[in-house]
Amino acid sequence: MTRERWFYAQGHQRRGPVSLAQLVESILAQLDPRAVLVWRKGLAGWTRCEDLPEVERRIVLPSKTDGAQEGVRHARPAEPVALPAPARATGRGRSVLAYGALGVVVAVASLFAWLLWPRSRSATPPQPLPLGGTTAETAPAVVMPAPIPGVSPPGRSALGSPTRAPRPAGVGSREADLPSSETRKLRGVAVWSGDTLKLTVYNGTGWRLTELYVRIGRFKRDDLVEDPRPILLLPPVGQVDAGVDALMNRVAPDRKKPGLNPLDTGLFQGRVGQQPESFRWEIETARGYPPQ
Repeated sequence: MTRERWFYAQGHQRRGPVSLAQLVESILAQLDPRAVLVWRKGLAGWTRCEDLPEVERRIVLPSKTDGAQEGVRHARPAEPVALPAPARATGRGRSVLAYGALGVVVAVASLFAWLLWPRSRSATPPQPLPLGGTTAETAPAVVMPAPIPGVSPPGRSALGSPTRAPRPAGVGSREADLPSSETRKLRGVAVWSGDTLKLTVYNGTGWRLTELYVRIGRFKRDDLVEDPRPILLLPPVGQVDAGVDALMNRVAPDRKKPGLNPLDTGLFQGRVGQQPESFRWEIETARGYPPQ
């Protein structure tokens, strides 16, 4: 039987391979063992320990109250103490008690009124993300580049309030490479289907996208091997015969190729080979028509 080889994350580094027993011993030494990310062959991706029954049931954390409970279990019961009889309330004491009870009633009534009072309808509902979901927890797996200082995310103003996305201006007639600052504004979700990689892209730039060049890294057992050159992804309608494309370039050199408009979401795809067990991807460069 093949011995399972486990990997786990410590800080920002991957550790392993180790056996299951060594894995449990290593994650117990970390601050929050159940939140440690682990992986082995057969898992779709890195997974928290608490989501894997085979690992979670082996994590036994010492309870801070074990010693106190043991002391209580063997403690002798306290002997009953005779309490003095309650003194009879005088007239002044009865008045104080009455006012105190009235204050409690008023406080409870105020609390119920606050809880039952209808809320204002001016609260802003959660805004959907460009590629689905309403929060970071419900959004699909997205590769997000680092935020650019001073640039607000699409659909929100600098103060964080929702804004209507401006209509994109016209685009030029000459295709060119996107600057790296514009390429970093692209967002995407990748799905491998057969030998084809399908990338759903949100175009947060002012350009009309026509081509994407994606660098793919494929996991081979425990190693990540990157492709020697990026893969070209095109819109499905943009994949035409090379001879027809060359003829159209001679007949109509200023024609606009099929692409993705600014502030819109669309599909790019390309044949990349057999699907590996796991992979990583990154948009390296892109081409399109710049804003006028």
